[in-house]
Amino acid sequence: MPRVHVAREPHRLATYPAALRAGAISVGVGLVILAIKFLAWFLTGSTALLADAADTVVNVICAAMATYSVAVAARPADEGHPYGHGKAEPLSAAVEGALVVIAAMVIVVEAIRHIILAPQLEQLGVGIAIAAVGGLGNLALGLYLVRVGRREGSEAIQADGVHILADVVITAGAIAALIAVRLTGIQLFDPLVALAVAASILVTGWRVVRRALKGLLDEADLEFLSQMVRHLERERRPEWVELHELRARRAGSHQHIDVHLTVPRYQSIEMAHQAADTLERSLLTFVGTSASAVVHLDPCLPRHCAGCAMEGCPVRSEPLKEQFAFDLESLTKPGIV
Repeated sequence: MPRVHVAREPHRLATYPAALRAGAISVGVGLVILAIKFLAWFLTGSTALLADAADTVVNVICAAMATYSVAVAARPADEGHPYGHGKAEPLSAAVEGALVVIAAMVIVVEAIRHIILAPQLEQLGVGIAIAAVGGLGNLALGLYLVRVGRREGSEAIQADGVHILADVVITAGAIAALIAVRLTGIQLFDPLVALAVAASILVTGWRVVRRALKGLLDEADLEFLSQMVRHLERERRPEWVELHELRARRAGSHQHIDVHLTVPRYQSIEMAHQAADTLERSLLTFVGTSASAVVHLDPCLPRHCAGCAMEGCPVRSEPLKEQFAFDLESLTKPGIV
């Protein structure tokens, strides 16, 4: 029966202090910006500014969800959650994307209502100035969250930052609409821009949901696996007769790797585990962040001899013809019993 060797590496982000702090800042700053944007809408009656404010409501809700999900994801593995709680982050991102889509639909309804009723806009100069202040605040906040999310490996915080940066574009569009109305007197610019904002929000929401689903469904990251395979080829040892069934899954900032290692069958258990230890260290060095590796040890069979480069093998049944390839197709294929 194959033996399993497990390695885990503690990580500096075990408690997510930076990510949690970023989430709290996002909620606090978001509430202030929300008040600013609603003030701009209240003074002007602009549908575009209402759309901007509605998106900020979603920002604040999602920031709170993201912060909570980061706190949950930071919990260590336990009896009920042997793989940890990292899936809380992509789940939060998926909900955030869904809320973005809902906000877009509300904006569409309000924009159509304004096209039909054509209400007059007021105090455009003051509204533009106030909206600009809110937009600059969101720009600084969004850049900060994206930077922290990438550095800390937090999907939820990064998604929150991306959403807030998209909100900056929405604010710019709303301001442009008000400027156009003020210069031309054509009120229709306002709801038309609101509809354009809704379309932009829909695209952003879909991207956030798509990214989150990749994490929830453990979709294979072929680029990551390809880089890992190239690393293993460079680090290859003669006793690594063959590697197969290489798998990788991410949960929050934690990366889990699973692989089967074929070793010479005449070696002792101690020697086989030394080979596994070397492979594990190589994998964890490559990942460079919070990670765990599971190496399944399989003994070689006579069919491996033609591809095995192990020298001095006492049980070799045929000479080496061509060493087993270490490429993406070979390492990710199922093993042959």
